[in-house]
Amino acid sequence: MMIGPHPAPAVAAAQAERSTTVQGVTVPGGAPPKVTASFPANGSSVPAGDLILKVVFDQPMTADAWSYGKVAGAAFPDCLERPRLLNDLRTFVLLCTVAPHTAYAIDINAPRDFANAHGRSANPTLLRFTTTDVGPRDMEDALQEAGLTAVDDPVMTWRDPGDGVSQSPPPGQTAEVDAKQTQTTQTQAKPAATPP
Repeated sequence: MMIGPHPAPAVAAAQAERSTTVQGVTVPGGAPPKVTASFPANGSSVPAGDLILKVVFDQPMTADAWSYGKVAGAAFPDCLERPRLLNDLRTFVLLCTVAPHTAYAIDINAPRDFANAHGRSANPTLLRFTTTDVGPRDMEDALQEAGLTAVDDPVMTWRDPGDGVSQSPPPGQTAEVDAKQTQTTQTQAKPAATPP
């Protein structure tokens, strides 16, 4: 039961924007992030082959919190393991390959892993698109179709120099371990000597 007048709408809106701490747990305030644009656009048709899946949110996001899910009855593209958060901190890009004449569906943020810079989960979004024939395409074509440039390369490694992306090695891996793995890989790549 509330005693006294209700807060004015402007006051109530300001209160909703603030984070609230309850017994050591912080509940982020403000509206949850939502998808404002994507490539392919929902319901569109795109050429088969290389595709850069682009998802744009309305607020800065966390680089290591994301989720692309399968949808029953639809195909799911073959994609790299991780997306890359671009320097605007709102756009995720993921390099994929799509087959010709196929209906695809991607459940963006189910389970709810995409989160803003304050940890608030994004609203889930369903993205559906179809493909046409394969055309002569390369990475540059895929970047242009998604409205991106060469600096928006979707391939990310832990050495990625871009702002907003992980620059530390994966958990449990150190620079020494990485150097040994690189040396081992280089050794394995050398052709074996042919016996006389």
